[in-house]
Amino acid sequence: MDEKKAGSAIRLGLTKAPPSSIDAGAEFSVSVGLEWPGGMGPDGATYRILDGKKTITSGALPKPSEDGSVAFALTAPASAGEHRWLLTVAKDENDAGKRAEGALPLALTIVPHATSLAVWDVPSPVVRGAKFVVKAGAKCTASCGFGGREIEIRDEAGELMGSAPLGTITWEGTASLYWATLQLKAPRKQELHAWTLSFSPSETDLPHEGATSRFSFVTVPEPEHSVSVKVVNTKTKAPIPNAQVRLGLYRAVTDETGAAKIPVPKGKFPLIVTRVGYEIPERNVLVSKDVRVRIAAEQLPEEDPFATWTA
Repeated sequence: MDEKKAGSAIRLGLTKAPPSSIDAGAEFSVSVGLEWPGGMGPDGATYRILDGKKTITSGALPKPSEDGSVAFALTAPASAGEHRWLLTVAKDENDAGKRAEGALPLALTIVPHATSLAVWDVPSPVVRGAKFVVKAGAKCTASCGFGGREIEIRDEAGELMGSAPLGTITWEGTASLYWATLQLKAPRKQELHAWTLSFSPSETDLPHEGATSRFSFVTVPEPEHSVSVKVVNTKTKAPIPNAQVRLGLYRAVTDETGAAKIPVPKGKFPLIVTRVGYEIPERNVLVSKDVRVRIAAEQLPEEDPFATWTA
């Protein structure tokens, strides 16, 4: 036990120190071992925890555990920074009105709550100059409420591209992810763009760190034509739904009829179609007008789960 003598009679030492850093306003605990003067014990003793001259908490000394240590459940200060508290323990002796006392300093490092950001449902590619939407959210490590706080999206040059207040209801399945839908407009320049979502919590009861998160998307020319893709089973000629269709940067999913339609500009594009359980050939498509493509997919045999493989 790391003992520090405080006062002349009761010796106090930490058996469980405070965490190295504590979120502002968070609950934490410390445990203290006590050595009493001869003939004395913890019954009837009191304690106080002081921040300078201010009393943080006080009362009857908690009941010691089996090893004799005493645990204190505490709440961290609401302001970030270094804090010095003083734990004092006192007991009046039965005879001659004498009083035994002891003290132990507590050093606390209080930090702002960490926040994290997420961006999802980002479309890519996006037609240059077109409007599009993304969803974004912010979360606190201590599950603080962020409803109504503003989030912003800026481009590579730091220009504000969109902002919105976070909603008051968290994203389904999460305890503290507050989110919003942001309306944006794509740049005219055709290239890969990397924009930044930022959040600087303000007017909160407890201090929070700001946070940033980057997301990217590609801008492309306005579509001039369309490519209609039909995916069918090679043998049965039955349509294959839910196949993933990629035409260069452009993507789609086949419907129940095995069809997908993708608007694209002029050009030559690699066409890749994938579907679990099928082998589907790749091909290139030259687009100078509206194009129809039929893709035959060969169904793979199901694997035998009881098959034995030998080297």
